[in-house]
Amino acid sequence: MTTNATKIFAGLVNLRIPLCAIAMIVCAIASAQDQPTDVVKLQIDSKAVLSRISPDFMGFGYETSAVAQSNFFSPKNVSMIQLYRNLSSHGLIRIGGIISDHTKYVPDGEPVAETQKGVTIINQHNLADLGGFARAVGWKVMWGLNLGTGSKEEAVQQALAVNAALGSSLQSFQIGNEVENLRHGYEAYHADYLDYKSGIRAALPGAPFSGPDSVGNLSYVTNFAATESRDMKLLTIHYYRGGAGNTNSTLKRLLQRDTNWDNRLGKVRQAAHENRLEYRVNEVNSFSGGGKPGVSDTLGAALWCLDYLFILASYDCEGVNMETDINQLGFISHYSPIVHDDVGHCSARPEYYAMLAFALAGKGELLKLTLEKTDFNISAYATRDAEGLLWLTLVNKDFARDASVETTLPEGYASAAAFRLSAPSMESKNQVTLAGAEVSADGTWTPGTPEKVMATNATVRLLVPHASAVLLQLRRN
Repeated sequence: MTTNATKIFAGLVNLRIPLCAIAMIVCAIASAQDQPTDVVKLQIDSKAVLSRISPDFMGFGYETSAVAQSNFFSPKNVSMIQLYRNLSSHGLIRIGGIISDHTKYVPDGEPVAETQKGVTIINQHNLADLGGFARAVGWKVMWGLNLGTGSKEEAVQQALAVNAALGSSLQSFQIGNEVENLRHGYEAYHADYLDYKSGIRAALPGAPFSGPDSVGNLSYVTNFAATESRDMKLLTIHYYRGGAGNTNSTLKRLLQRDTNWDNRLGKVRQAAHENRLEYRVNEVNSFSGGGKPGVSDTLGAALWCLDYLFILASYDCEGVNMETDINQLGFISHYSPIVHDDVGHCSARPEYYAMLAFALAGKGELLKLTLEKTDFNISAYATRDAEGLLWLTLVNKDFARDASVETTLPEGYASAAAFRLSAPSMESKNQVTLAGAEVSADGTWTPGTPEKVMATNATVRLLVPHASAVLLQLRRN
């Protein structure tokens, strides 16, 4: 350790900053002393509001088979309840996926969590547990009905049971998952959708609906917006960066901006605005098919997730449902933000820390930010919360280069503190921390003392090491 790094270490210890955070900071500074650090300049326009982030932005998505698991969705699952509460007092749980089109509701049946090759069985008790869990966390539920292998009559029965169990926690129903794979042509799908909806409404007047739950076919999305805009809650679409089995599905690819998706997002936003709707990406994660081990379960995937959440917010997206837990192939996906053991106890994985970081900084107003043109793989976003705190989120997705970020404090702001998202390496699956702290076994998270950042002549310069993110909190005078 260099002499300067040693002095810095001693100073940080005196400030009672957690040792794991101190080690990361000192190593980054020592490394910066040995090699040039790229300077990245940015400017925040605190008077220019680009959009407002929905208070219900946060969400998780599950295959319906998750509901058939014992000791999982339950008001007694205290660890998962705490993990939800860390993120938000209200969000959206989406139950559906491929398994929703292979699920039957049997009121007194034996629950069975099957793959897409079998039939998943859920019963009345499963739904009661889900309702109790939703009320315990204060989140609402979007429920997918079986259009693939079921009948209208079965859908009506299931809708009645779900509504009875969830009550005011029900956000909406969807009819079919990734519907372009179930019906050839929008007209055929829409006819069946209307048939199912009319049957459900006859038994449950006022039942709310969302859709079309497309995997990305824009014609289904835009047509559904045009034909159903007066009778729907949310326009929905799915997204994955690629398939887990593709040799191209690497961390390098994941961390590069998907400009094709940007283009599609723009069109979905336009369709939503033209029809006075809100839209949501209600199934999303890194690589479909359960994710790729060594890629989807790493710090790198967490950096992608944090960046992606802000990208969606910048496109006026109402929210996101990060896919998690058991998948259509029958195993817990590698990309899952939350995983559980045989008795249902839940714990956090890398992507959860990205959601936790967004829960801190991704609130209120998204502000205009100008980032100096650079070949650096870094993203930056500025937000202002209801208390007037301004947050600058910096995501350094570079595999090797550290960045020295420089910005002028907006008028009225005088002090700054940094919360860091980091791990030993981009490929780390464990030892991920936010604000120097890991999520505890009981699901609680207690951030360490934030790092004070000094301003000189109203200018802040902050080191953002490669493979890390920093949330810079700016406070008023």
